[in-house]
Amino acid sequence: MGSNPFRFLDKEIVAMEKLWKESKGCPSRRALRGLVKKLSKFPERAGNAIHVKQVQNWFTKKRYTLKKQGVDITGKKGQICTEKKKKKAVPKTLAVSDEKNDVKLQFEAKSSRDSAWYDVKLFLAHRMIENGDPEVRVRFDGYGAADDEWVNMRTSVRERSLPCEESDCVFVLPGDLTLCFKEGNEHALHFDANVLEVDRRRHDIRGCRCRFLVQYVHDGSKDVLPLRKVCRRPETKYRPRGANSFGDAIIARAKEEHVKVCDLSKALAL
Repeated sequence: MGSNPFRFLDKEIVAMEKLWKESKGCPSRRALRGLVKKLSKFPERAGNAIHVKQVQNWFTKKRYTLKKQGVDITGKKGQICTEKKKKKAVPKTLAVSDEKNDVKLQFEAKSSRDSAWYDVKLFLAHRMIENGDPEVRVRFDGYGAADDEWVNMRTSVRERSLPCEESDCVFVLPGDLTLCFKEGNEHALHFDANVLEVDRRRHDIRGCRCRFLVQYVHDGSKDVLPLRKVCRRPETKYRPRGANSFGDAIIARAKEEHVKVCDLSKALAL
């Protein structure tokens, strides 16, 4: 369309940094709306309004950057505040939690608002809809009641995806469904993506240098990502644990791709 990418003004960033410190990185929805209202009054924003989503994604990206650097971000209740994230069959007996019984369940749910996956902090209620599908009302980790959603248990709730360690690169194969961190001008979220190709590279002092060509499920776009932006699905946990059983298959797959898998024997050793 010929328009320039959205960018925050310096004084807008100063205002957001102030709210970041006041809220310890976890501003409420109400606080975000108040900030957006304040920023929209700046003369430079005349005719170019700021949306809550843009400000919210600035906080999400900042949390991700600090987490990547190993910085702990403590929320209002002494919990680590993380970006909305991204789990397979839900147990038949799913406990419903409340604020007084804050049980950390290792699940993630897909938001109908943006198709991204977020960690689930609480399951608040459940119901059956007209077509017979079960739904649960979830609270996303790091978000308040204003962002609670009803989601389909069969299609939008699953076990939490697993962040990849440096030695996990050999177990990420073309054809795998993964959860990948996608950064854009207006968002920084986790989406499902299929691995199309893997460029195996030698590891160095900086760690894994491999690159993964993925295609996002929600919009069909493609991207080349480092391992740190890729999360494995729990279904692939058997690969490292059953290295002796599946090692030959992995090596054969690598040869078919005509790639070099560095230190493969070490990665497959029990």
